[in-house]
Amino acid sequence: MPFFKSRGPSKGRSSGSGGSNRSGSGGGGGGRPGGRGGRPGGGKPGGRPGGKPFGKKKASKKRRFSKKAAKKATVPNIENTGMEGLYFRDLMEAEQLVHVKLTNGEEVSGYVRYYDKDVISIGPSDDSPKMFVRKDGIRYLYEIEEE
Repeated sequence: MPFFKSRGPSKGRSSGSGGSNRSGSGGGGGGRPGGRGGRPGGGKPGGRPGGKPFGKKKASKKRRFSKKAAKKATVPNIENTGMEGLYFRDLMEAEQLVHVKLTNGEEVSGYVRYYDKDVISIGPSDDSPKMFVRKDGIRYLYEIEEE
């Protein structure tokens, strides 16, 4: 082992198990077997047992995080809530007369006979044949009070 006169015991470290903390000893000091005392220059290059240098840590590259858009409150989908189907079923069971205004301007009055995801069937009150009306073709629908 090389002998360095300028080195003394490491500060703040105890002598460990029976090792002496004499400066200038040939064992490297520090109380550890093999002379690796964990001080600068002792043991592996860089001062630490793992070879990492003492002092300031290198500034690691900061990750740039992209801002995520805040989640908007989701509007419940009418198909998932089941309320539309419940409404049409109630109209069918009660045999409620409804008035339907279509997007092309036509108006139809009748009873809801059948409903589906895309289509409702209206049986007109004047005994004409049933009509299938697509839901996207309906502007609005309302119930008519029978007297």
